[in-house]
Amino acid sequence: MTEQIQCPACDAEFTPRRKNQKYCSDNCRKRKSRHAARGSRKVAHNWDERRRSQMRKTRLTDLTNALYETPPRYRAEFLERLIAQARSNAELRMWLTRRDLLKAWYMDGTGRIGIGHSLDHYCQEVYGQRSYEVLNPENTLPAHDALAFPAEYFGPDHPPVYEDGCLRRRPCRWSAWKVSRERGALMQRRRSMQAEAIAA
Repeated sequence: MTEQIQCPACDAEFTPRRKNQKYCSDNCRKRKSRHAARGSRKVAHNWDERRRSQMRKTRLTDLTNALYETPPRYRAEFLERLIAQARSNAELRMWLTRRDLLKAWYMDGTGRIGIGHSLDHYCQEVYGQRSYEVLNPENTLPAHDALAFPAEYFGPDHPPVYEDGCLRRRPCRWSAWKVSRERGALMQRRRSMQAEAIAA
């Protein structure tokens, strides 16, 4: 006899017809999948949560616009001031280090990369750490004299330019991985060409 299980959507107990059946009916399955795609109703039904969510989106969009409207020569200074402010402001720090903004290349409607991802890339470029490590007030940051700040910073999709004209003095982990992969492909191509020359 098959044991009864509890439906995660309506909490009713039912006997599954298949061993991988989770929900008691199609309605429960659809309702649960719609809820997962839409997100929690906490924001939709709570006015304070809705206002806080809208305020967060507006502020992050404003910071993204402010970064890209700042000339590249002054963007490093802009991000340094943002880091100093976020280290003393817990709410701003939480917004800038949201995991869903750091997981992927988030772009707004204008095609700009979000401020959270841009700040994370800048922190890896300059400090060699992720943004949540740099913004943590318990962590001690290295002295500014020991760091190399870019003279012109364009964003994660373009390499920064330093005072001596080089494109990258301290490559971040993403670029290092990409360079090592490209070097491996180049070395493999050279070996195959040498093998073909020897065989000919």
